[in-house]
Amino acid sequence: MRIAALDIGGTAIKSALWNGTSLLDMREDPSPTCSAQALLFAAASTVKRFGPIDALGVATRGQVSRDGLIIFDNGPVADYTGTNVRRWFLTALGCPVAVENDVNAAAIGEGRLGAAAGLSDYLCLTYGTAVGGAIVQNGSIYRGANDSAGEFGAMQLFSQDPGGEGLCAAFYENLASASALVRAAKSIDPEIENGRMVCERMNEPALQPTIDRWVRNVSYGLSTLIHIFNPFCIVLGGGIMENVALFQKIAACTAGQLMPGFEMAELRRARLGNRAGLIGAALLAQEQLSP
Repeated sequence: MRIAALDIGGTAIKSALWNGTSLLDMREDPSPTCSAQALLFAAASTVKRFGPIDALGVATRGQVSRDGLIIFDNGPVADYTGTNVRRWFLTALGCPVAVENDVNAAAIGEGRLGAAAGLSDYLCLTYGTAVGGAIVQNGSIYRGANDSAGEFGAMQLFSQDPGGEGLCAAFYENLASASALVRAAKSIDPEIENGRMVCERMNEPALQPTIDRWVRNVSYGLSTLIHIFNPFCIVLGGGIMENVALFQKIAACTAGQLMPGFEMAELRRARLGNRAGLIGAALLAQEQLSP
């Protein structure tokens, strides 16, 4: 079995070959941003280095329809919205193609071979530049009426208006993404550039209030989802969640916000890291080869 896997992001295209059990020859290349055509040509070129393949699995940013159409994407490629990625690769490569939103693909990977292995129902959230989400029911992605379910980053939470007008609504990802934490920490110390630096300095008194506020914001969203979905498990991904101490703070804060009867919900750190989307995409492509 030779299945090529792609994870198309705003800044990089990850690619690897899936042999049915593991990823081989994984690499990362810059994402062209001048046009959708240039982006897909670059992705196809990295696939062709594998030689003959049986199928292609694609995880991609943006809202993705069942047939591989990019319904909406607010990334750097202006004409990516409206591009049918599945149809493009079918024409270019002439093999079975599966296309899925990147967080949905990562959720499939975590469900089959990662933190949610053995579970048929769970949620998955990733915390990075924004907050991505996926809903898995009976082992499959719940897509909603327009194939766009799981946009948890667009939940609205109430926060203090910095203009002094009292409470105002804000998108969850504006308060709880890893980039939101970095922005807040950078306002305390301009030398802080990324989430890794925040984690290395999380015990410093000057940063404690900022980190604690971010943890509460993350937990507000998680407790809301737990009360709505009543899941057995929520998988949390993104590089920031690899910090065990920070994850434990989030788990403890979330547990303290739950109503009686919802305590069984378990938060788990994602296990597959930046391979999750590739693995999920490969598994979806592998299903197309099944009789």
